[in-house]
Amino acid sequence: MADDTPSSRQTASAATAATQQDWEAAVATVFKKSGRFKDGDDPASAARLLVKKTPDGVAIPPLAGTEVARNLRGSSTGAAATRGVIDSADRAPGDVPSWDLRIAVASSGRTPAEVEDELTGGGASLWITAREGAVALDRLGDLLSPVLLDIAPVVLDSDQPLSAAETLIAAAKSQNVTLHPHTNLGADPTGELLLTGTATLDDQVGPLAKSAQANGIRGFVVDATVVHDAGAGEVLELAYAAATGVALLRQLDEAGIAPSDAAGLIEFRYAATDQQFTTIAKLRAARAVWARICDVLEITDDVQRQHVVTSQRMMTRFDPYTNLLRTTIATFAAAVGGAESITVQPFDSSLGESDGFSRRIARNISNLLVHESHVGQVADPAGGSGSIESLTNSLAEASWTKFAETEKAGGIREVIASGALASEVSEAWQAREKQIDTRKLAITGVSEFPLADETVLERRSAYNRFGSRSLLTQVHDADGFEELRLTPCTTPMFLVPIGPVAAHTARSSFAINLLTAGGIPVANGVPLSDTTALIEQYRSSGAAGACLVGSDAGYAELGPDTIGALRQAGIDFVVAAGKPVPEIADLIDDYMAVGQDVIDFLRRTRSTLEGTAK
Repeated sequence: MADDTPSSRQTASAATAATQQDWEAAVATVFKKSGRFKDGDDPASAARLLVKKTPDGVAIPPLAGTEVARNLRGSSTGAAATRGVIDSADRAPGDVPSWDLRIAVASSGRTPAEVEDELTGGGASLWITAREGAVALDRLGDLLSPVLLDIAPVVLDSDQPLSAAETLIAAAKSQNVTLHPHTNLGADPTGELLLTGTATLDDQVGPLAKSAQANGIRGFVVDATVVHDAGAGEVLELAYAAATGVALLRQLDEAGIAPSDAAGLIEFRYAATDQQFTTIAKLRAARAVWARICDVLEITDDVQRQHVVTSQRMMTRFDPYTNLLRTTIATFAAAVGGAESITVQPFDSSLGESDGFSRRIARNISNLLVHESHVGQVADPAGGSGSIESLTNSLAEASWTKFAETEKAGGIREVIASGALASEVSEAWQAREKQIDTRKLAITGVSEFPLADETVLERRSAYNRFGSRSLLTQVHDADGFEELRLTPCTTPMFLVPIGPVAAHTARSSFAINLLTAGGIPVANGVPLSDTTALIEQYRSSGAAGACLVGSDAGYAELGPDTIGALRQAGIDFVVAAGKPVPEIADLIDDYMAVGQDVIDFLRRTRSTLEGTAK
């Protein structure tokens, strides 16, 4: 019988303990097989090939040891505030550690019964948009009628925050209760400026602060999802939040509210994406930056209150059920990142007004993570992970630098007024869009693995906070591909297989995937040695162009003759899947390959197909 004593297990563990050098050597071995690494190269350089970067250029390390976390322990990103541990001391024995699942209510058609169902179905708080096109202000009281306002926090979003606040406070008085302390009047002066082009809330900061203090609630939101939804990356989103938070502290100071009191009136709102490690680090970095600001201003309560919303920018209209995976990853990341409140967007939110089923599924994503996956059982589960700590620190440092530049330029309002913020957001989106267009950032169900002949779900139009007066423009990651899919090409591309099935299957799949992603129908040619029969297939398909699919060897051997036969048959538009070998490079009109701007390829291909068809 094998020895299984503690000492023997420790010995075995010590004997098999892997070092950083062992891991680097293993990585090098894998890269040698792919030809990306040579025997004489330094193994450490192979590991660097695994380093990825965010669209902002911040490095995401593949592996970092615990010594990284230990070295950062004394820094701002190693501070207790970074963990986001809030109200943990108030938990009674047996409580399930959890975040506040915040339900967004922005539809003019929502009823009090539906709001009640959302809360009894797992929601813990409400985020109500009382604006034109959303919930009418005169209906706010009705929607609040079934809400136990001392138990469920309510966060408002209104262009008339004082009137909305009066309605909310009156509703609490009618129930003879005190509003939950996490209730928020929701004023966001800088966000309002970006969304409407006017600073209409600036003169209401003082009265709103006094109303919030009188009722023991919060009064303000710094909503960084505004810049995220317009295309900003993590660094710009964090810098915007920090600069806007400081600007709000200045406004409150002018209204007679000291920074030490004002900080407790503010809640921050961020977006969570399906890039889970970046999202986790971003939320931790946001708290580190805010804690540093509080330290400078001698504010004792330095833990940033965070409401995190699953990103609207990442949601797709095509293959919307894949959004369930995106929002699950984003919710998990927000929870691990330490969010106090989380709003899970329904999977069909990009299509318009979400239905009851999609809202229920969105709630259940959070419920499952809380009650079955027990994600909330550990405070700051990412803490101590070298890679996450390193990424947190990198994001914090980069965003602090950008925040400092904003302050040096006169503050966030000056940067907005000069147009610099809009330019920076636009530049960030262009950098991200380039990665999407080249499919370095893949969108499952849209740019990768699209469903041919998919019917888009129909939903009623929904409220959109970005209007004609907004200083920023809303974007979605899938915009470029989905615009092509929504106006599909009516003329097919015909695939011409070169060589045996094993030789052309990979590039056939690649071509079908890419063409479908661009709304171009595909007609598959059957592999035949008889070129005449293949051309008959082409003519019967209704296609206006031919695409060669095969191996490089097949292109070199059979490509020239095949292209010649196609040209002789009157086929004017011939492309190839993959970068062309020299034998056919001058014989084809275009090609599709990994790494190219596929949106540009798809647009010119559609134009040619439709022009040829005419």
